Formats: sequence, C-alpha cells, structure tokens
Amino acid sequence: MVSEMIIFNTNKTTRIMKTDEMNQQQAETLAKYLSGEMSEVESHAFEAEMAVSEEYKTNIKTMKKQWSAMKEYTEPKIPDTGKAWSKLHARLDAEKLIPSGIATAKNRLVPKLLRAAAVVLVLLGVSAVIYTSLNRKPKFEMVQLTTGNDANTLIKTLNDGSVIYIAQNSLFSFPEQFENKSRNVSLKGEAFFDIASNPDKPFIIETDEALIEVLGTAFNVKTQNGKGFELSVDRGKVKVTLKKDPSHTELVSAGEKITAVKNNLVKTKHVINQANAWYKQRMHFKDESLQNIISVLNRNFNTTFVVAGNEIGNRKLTVTFNKETEGTMTELICVTLNLKSQNINGSVVLSENTESASQN
Repeated sequence: MVSEMIIFNTNKTTRIMKTDEMNQQQAETLAKYLSGEMSEVESHAFEAEMAVSEEYKTNIKTMKKQWSAMKEYTEPKIPDTGKAWSKLHARLDAEKLIPSGIATAKNRLVPKLLRAAAVVLVLLGVSAVIYTSLNRKPKFEMVQLTTGNDANTLIKTLNDGSVIYIAQNSLFSFPEQFENKSRNVSLKGEAFFDIASNPDKPFIIETDEALIEVLGTAFNVKTQNGKGFELSVDRGKVKVTLKKDPSHTELVSAGEKITAVKNNLVKTKHVINQANAWYKQRMHFKDESLQNIISVLNRNFNTTFVVAGNEIGNRKLTVTFNKETEGTMTELICVTLNLKSQNINGSVVLSENTESASQN
C-alpha cells in the first residue's frame, strides 16, 4: 500500500506558531499594529513584511476584525480598566495562557499586558497561522511518500528529472519545488537514486545517520531506523558525512560500498549487477505522467517507447509492471489510456486512438 501526505515546511523544519512560543516583543509589535499605534511608515513596512502570500494578507484581515470585536478591552475610554483586566486575566489564567513570571499586580503593566493578551486571543481565532518572526521566509510544501509491506517498488520522478526507486516499508520526503542553491530530500528505509546532474545545485539526502551529497550519479541507500546505514554506488561519486561526527567524511566512487559501523565509515567493494537489481523487479507508478513512465522503462529495459505529443505524455497513469514483456507493457498502456501503438523505425510510438473515439 502506498500513501501520500502533504505537509507544510519552512527552512527544513515545520514551524506552526503556538501561543506559548510567541515572545512578548512579537505580541507587542502585532498589538501596536492592530491597535493603530504604528506610524504610517511603520504600518506600511509591517504590511509589506506580512504580505508574503495571499494567505497571510487574509489572516491579517481576520485579525483586524477580531481585534475590533475586543475594543472593550483596549480602548482608553473604558471606565474601569482594572475590571476589564481582571476579567481577561481570569480567562487566560484558566486556560493557562499567561507565561510564568509575569507580574500582574502593578497597574503600570496592565495596558501592555492587555494588548499582548488580546493578541493571544486574536491569534487563537486564526487557525494554523504561520508566524515565526517578522523576518520569516515564505513556506513551501513537502511531499511524503510512504510504502507498505508489499514487494512493489514505488517510482517517483522529481521535477529536476531525478528518478527515485523507493523500497517497501520506507518513507521518502521531498519538496514540490527545490530551493535555488540545493536539492534537499530525506529518507527513512531504502531507495535507489538516479540523480540528474546539476553541478550548480547539489542533491543532498538526509538520513538518521548521515548526510549524502551528490551532483549526478546512481546509488543505493539503506537505513535501519538509526541502527544502521549502507550506501553502494553504481555510477559517479558520492560524499557521505556522519551526522553525529561530521569529521567522518568519505568519498564513495562507482563499485564501492560504505557502511556505518560504531560511528565510523567502513568502505568495501560493491559488485554492480544491473540485471538483477531489486528496484527493477516490481515497478509501481502512482499518478505518474506517461512521459516519466516510459523514460524510466527505456532507461531500465530494452524498450524504445515514444509518445506522439506533449498532451499524451502528460496523461497520468497508475500501473505496476512485474517483469512484463515490451508487448504486454504496450498493450496495458494503450488499453488504460485509450492509445494505439505503431512500430516506426524501431520505436514503439504511442498516439491517440482516433478510431475508438470516432466509434463512440
């Protein structure tokens, strides 16, 4: 069984704002903005900082509305500020929202605490507001692919052209769009990586034990939930660094294997056997484009599939190939996507089945 989940990530670490993590300075800044105490220049600067996406602008509008609804706590025209604070303090204390160490007995602290506490309540009304600091970076999405106990190899082509073959009982995480300077992913379990070359943007894989940096190569990585690590290289060269001790770094070339043993990296020979490679046995594609599928098939088998046009190549297909012949794979693809095949100059050309469409 294969499952897929979308999560939000900022700078490699998920940072969903929680009330007890927001410091007093951030609360005061937001309170100053919502209560209209900022100068015009400060207000414009704050709004520009917050307007990194439509979602943030929407959240600010929501906060403004909720702030307006709480003016009885913040407007100076309140006849009994102490009573208002006592009422609000009681609610916050009951919900354990007041940080320890804040002195509430002194009246001079009441206005500031009112504003900060009101911001807490406003933020509680906005679900999953991503607010780490005024200098935070825009969020981006990470995708997690999880495989179950079946023997299928889940194959995923990334947007840079790299192909990842994910073994059973494994978890592979990657961004929908790579950052400018590097291509960062993570792995728990086992996978074979066929990485598209890009000298200006290294491909970095994080496991429980090590960081793996490549430019363009093919290699296998196997982890065991922090209890073991093994990497074997079929093509190119890979740099491996132990996370617990970054001084342990090794370059691994084609025909070599490296294993983590008692916080050390041990290098041995690796016998390359493409004919019986595990990742080619039961190849499973989930919602993958036909162009990506036939690219993988042509790369691993003696097939010569070609698609007639981008529209056909962009069609999505979920399919499993288990040591199928070229004829069987052709028939399966054509039946599923209502295509026809022709042998032209030694290539199997897949095109629209216009005859079937006219009969319908």
